[in-house]
Amino acid sequence: MNKQKIMLGAIGIAVFSALGASPSLSRDYPFCRKGEAGPGDCRYDTYEQCLAAVSGTASYCQQNFWLQPSSRDIPPRRAPRN
Repeated sequence: MNKQKIMLGAIGIAVFSALGASPSLSRDYPFCRKGEAGPGDCRYDTYEQCLAAVSGTASYCQQNFWLQPSSRDIPPRRAPRN
């Protein structure tokens, strides 16, 4: 095989695998377990779930500050008074 066929095959495989990739089913959770360096373990729906996970460890729970607030959490702006 010559180099052109090998290169064309490699490009074809790369394009095919990129097109076949699906987005991950990740989800943003509101609570994180912290205790070590890094972003923490943010996979808890409730504060109670997080507390159960850190029970008996040196970790603690906090809100997920990386989670973007949804539009329903932001109060509507009021028109300025004249």
